[in-house]
Amino acid sequence: MTPTPALRVAVLGTGTLGAPIARNAGAAGCTVAVWNRTAERAKPLEAHGIRVCSSVAEAVADADIAVSVLSDGPAVDAVAPGLLDAMRPGAVWVQSSTVGVTDTGRYAELADAAGVAFVDSPLLGTRTPAENGQLVLLASGADEALDSCGPFFDAIGKQTLRVGTAGAGTRLKLVVNTWLLSLVEVLAESVAFAKAMGFEPETFFSTIEQGGVSLPYVRLKGGAMAREEFPPDFTLRLAHKDLRLVLDAAAGARLPVPVVDTVVRQFERAIGLGHGEADYAATYLATRSGS
Repeated sequence: MTPTPALRVAVLGTGTLGAPIARNAGAAGCTVAVWNRTAERAKPLEAHGIRVCSSVAEAVADADIAVSVLSDGPAVDAVAPGLLDAMRPGAVWVQSSTVGVTDTGRYAELADAAGVAFVDSPLLGTRTPAENGQLVLLASGADEALDSCGPFFDAIGKQTLRVGTAGAGTRLKLVVNTWLLSLVEVLAESVAFAKAMGFEPETFFSTIEQGGVSLPYVRLKGGAMAREEFPPDFTLRLAHKDLRLVLDAAAGARLPVPVVDTVVRQFERAIGLGHGEADYAATYLATRSGS
């Protein structure tokens, strides 16, 4: 029997998620090439047998799958022309950066015009799940394209949710972020309020656990707030960007989201206090400061 050739994967962006995605894909037997705007930051991946490329075109030229894991829409815009010009017809562009609904639709149209299959697959999970290959993929696109991505998705995630045609993944990611980021803001205010009422955060945490109204995230992010230590799994700056995308999408749907409006303002306060590159749980510092 002729052995199945290794899936060739190009990863564009080797930051918090991109680097472990590349490593896990390589460990699963994929042939991996990467590109990063700051090339030096990608160099450590060479020790894992990963080819570091000097251009987007070089990285994607022979790829079966090119995955973009970039910070925002402008970053994706910067690589899209070179990516689509260099990818071979029939290859798959997996767009995993969190961008807006409009941008996602535009990328799908550009890919179609270039003869490249488009998969919209935002990711649920931050640094630790990415390192452990435990991301959840909100995969949307044509079934054939999703099927071809199966081995790659299995290498980097614990579950792939097929949520519909391209664009559905982005819409669902924005819904999830509405819940998650609003939850963290409410948690921050609750921790600050507990202290103002004379209680240690641990008293608050254990009380809601005993009352059956806690969530696992309370210990994870609430613990960071109690310690006032915020090493970034996902920065406050990027969380703010994601909520601005939620506001844009909600406006397009003519849906008022007053809680998100408030959370955006609180995140902006925390960023203004100099915490934009800290973990998004650092929104607590804006409430605690009383400023």
